[in-house]
Formats: sequence, C-alpha cells, structure tokens
Amino acid sequence: MMPSQFREQHYLGIKGLKIIVKNELNAFLRNKGLIISQLVQPILYYIFIVLGINSFVTNIAYEGKTISYADYALTGILGILIISQMTQTIYRITIDKRYGLLALKRQSGVSPFYYIIGMSMYPTIGICIQSSVLYIIATLFGSSIGLINYLAGIIVVIIVLYFWTSIAALITMKINDYQRRDSIISFIITPLGFTAPAFYLITNVPTFIKVIGYFNPLTYQLYAIRSIVFATPANSLLIIVLVFLATLIMISISSFAVSKMSLVLTER
Repeated sequence: MMPSQFREQHYLGIKGLKIIVKNELNAFLRNKGLIISQLVQPILYYIFIVLGINSFVTNIAYEGKTISYADYALTGILGILIISQMTQTIYRITIDKRYGLLALKRQSGVSPFYYIIGMSMYPTIGICIQSSVLYIIATLFGSSIGLINYLAGIIVVIIVLYFWTSIAALITMKINDYQRRDSIISFIITPLGFTAPAFYLITNVPTFIKVIGYFNPLTYQLYAIRSIVFATPANSLLIIVLVFLATLIMISISSFAVSKMSLVLTER
C-alpha cells in the first residue's frame, strides 16, 4: 500500500491535531530550562530596554492618543518575542524530521494543516507565558493598559505568531542543512526586530528606515496588536483582517510544503 493511500484511509482529522498538541505540551513542560528562559526573557527586555528609555522619553502621541512610552514599547517587546519563537518551531520540527516522527505522523493520518497548527503549540505556550509575565511586571511599574484590552491583544499576538511559525516550518521543510537553516533564521530575526517600529514611531524616523519598515510584515502586525491594546479605531479593523488573512495564507503554504515532503524515517 502506498503512503498516500495509507493516509487517505486513516485520516485522523481533529484527533490528529489533539495528539500533536498533547505531545507538544508534554515536551514543553519537560523542558525546565526553556520554561525558565521564557520567564526571564520578558523581564530583562522590560527592565533594560523599556525602563531605560522611558527614563528620558515618558509620553508619546500615537494615533491621536497620548500614551506612555513604556506601554508603547511593551507592545514592541511582544513583537520581538513573537519573532524569537520561530526558533522553537524550527527546533521541534527538526526533531521530527531527524527521527522520522514527521513521516510517522503523516502516515498515521495527520493532515499537513493540522501538523502546522499542532507544531505551533510549543511556541504558543511560550508566548502566552511571556505575555503574562510582561503584563505583570508592566503593571507593577504602573502600566495603564487594561487587562481586557491586553487579553484581546494577545489573541492578535497568537494569530501573528502562527504567521511566523509557519514561515519557520517552511524553512525547516525546505532546508536540510542545519548550519544554513540557523544562518537564515539569524538573518531573518535580527533585521525584522530592528526594522519594525517596536521601540520607535515609524513616522519619526528617516525616510530610508521608514521605507524598509513598510516592507516588514511585523510593522503591520504591531499596528494590529496596538490598535486593540490601545483601542485606536483608525483603520484597525482592516489591518486586523489583513493580518488574519496573511496568517491563513502562510499556514496554507507551509501545509502544502508538508504535503510534498518525502516520507522518510530519518533526515539525511
């Protein structure tokens, strides 16, 4: 029986997603070192970046509102944390490829779409932990962001996360060389963080930085997150819809890449 016939006859549907989600949750909880780093990272970002800059830049004008720079930068940290979670997706899918787990999951009837969604659970847990820690420490230092607005913003954060984890999955599917894979991720993560308006207003930077920023998807994703967190209605609904559609497209592309993978038990 051909692998495609095997998958067709034993399609697991939503059960396959549940199995992967459970596996990723257990794997995350077993990784104590990762949990500690996920807890510490947002604290360091907030103390050494947000509080440092906020000491001489207190309030800024954003979309017709006056908000504290600390709150603006907090949402920027969320963007940086989202990008950094790409490495977790690559780590988990690399393990699947190396030990033949990807082939076993596919042959067991897990659809490519559910595979991408399920393998994004590992970084999703991470970003939820980091977002919670970030809000707690920001509140302790006097943040004015309401809990309801923040939680609504986290929904957008997770949508954005799936955009980037899908890109990470696509890279992992297409590139087998570990050094090339790591180099590409390093090349992607650092420029994305620096060229998006995570810690500055894009309207206040030189033209060449502004142009680069407008080509960065994270720029629009941060706008969508901030439109919810700061309740700025101008163009927010359109941007959020576009961010959601972009995520669906990227998940679909990554799912297609998974469907075309050779089902081998080990990665060469």
